[in-house]
Amino acid sequence: MATHIDAFIDDSSDSSGEILTAKITRTEKHGAIGVPVFFSAEELERQGIDPNEFDRIAVRVEDGFILFDPTESEVSE
Repeated sequence: MATHIDAFIDDSSDSSGEILTAKITRTEKHGAIGVPVFFSAEELERQGIDPNEFDRIAVRVEDGFILFDPTESEVSE
């Protein structure tokens, strides 16, 4: 079961927190290929993912939403 980020961020004020930027990765052969994105443990928890339970999650974009899917691999101890 996927979880998606469903939030409106009001950019008319600075109350939404720190704004981070990421550089778009490009290659000569392929042009723009993507951008790295980092989610904190707290942000993952807000989306229903326990970062202490998994060492990997699947992240995909579908219909404009970022979706998180827990994977079968559990944290190795």
